[in-house]
Amino acid sequence: MVPELQRKQMPVTYLRIALRDFLLDENDHRAMLAGTGLTLSRLRQSDAYISLATMRDLLQNLSIRLRAPGWHLGLASHLSFTSHGPLGVAAATAPDLRTAIDVLLRYTEIRAPYVWLTGEPGTDYFIIRAVEAVDLGPVRQLLVETMFLAIQSIVAGILGRNLAGAQLELAYSAPPYDAALRRAFDGDLKFDGEGHYLRLPAGWLDESCALFDDQLHRAATSRCRELLRRVTGESDIEVAVRAELLAARGKMPKLDVVARSQHISPRTLIRRLKRAGTSYQKILVDVHRALAVDLLLHSELQVAEIAYRLGFGDPANFNRAFRGWTGEAPGRFRSRDRRRLAAAGPRK
Repeated sequence: MVPELQRKQMPVTYLRIALRDFLLDENDHRAMLAGTGLTLSRLRQSDAYISLATMRDLLQNLSIRLRAPGWHLGLASHLSFTSHGPLGVAAATAPDLRTAIDVLLRYTEIRAPYVWLTGEPGTDYFIIRAVEAVDLGPVRQLLVETMFLAIQSIVAGILGRNLAGAQLELAYSAPPYDAALRRAFDGDLKFDGEGHYLRLPAGWLDESCALFDDQLHRAATSRCRELLRRVTGESDIEVAVRAELLAARGKMPKLDVVARSQHISPRTLIRRLKRAGTSYQKILVDVHRALAVDLLLHSELQVAEIAYRLGFGDPANFNRAFRGWTGEAPGRFRSRDRRRLAAAGPRK
């Protein structure tokens, strides 16, 4: 997982806002930057991107320095759609909420590379599901909550009202700042869920965006597409295929089924993925690995249950596959992580 944390890039925008809003002094800056190899001038560059590993270390340092569990909720409350760069602009200027959410599902990785989003339409609710793409360690809750609160601020801006009527389900226990988080989120909040889900009433999706501007929307979406390729190395078709696999919840569709959902032939899908430098099999492995790691680290499911949930008919096949992905058996992987957490003590 460490190579993935090094490879994935994240903008420093949100840290710059924290530097401004929390009135940090020189000693705070020194403590936050300790061990990261970064300078304050680098963080203040408007277009700077840093590795997710470095961002994790910075946020952990800042959390220790501030000694205020839930400090990130204040940061999230100060974010407007422009804080999210072209992603926020593309969403806010879309013709309707449905199109805006499609933008978020496709391009959130350029701002929050630690999650994969997928949309699941339903009769009563449209569900935005977030799958953790990497192990975030002690800043997991901070980053997951900030991401959902950022989506809340964008959607609320589009609708012109708060999100009362929405539901947020998080796959971990209530934190010490539970009351503050409930105040920060407009709708109903549930902990200890089976995953991370934001449920929006289905009727909201057809509501118009107050800031709709077709020309600006197209330009910002094009910029998102460019950033997706430059920052993540991914293309629209790769993100679309991955979203299809994530939505399958372990019962992975065959390539021809995915191609049909994209309204193209299997041969065309293979060609487009090859042109993007990837393949259906590689995306399938990436999704299986991320889901397996997420379930091993963040659930109490037995290894055999995880194997069946991910579509492996035989747990032995899952064990072999997991060894190929990580170099160790799933049980050993889980035990090692829990020993690491026990040695580190309670997370702040």
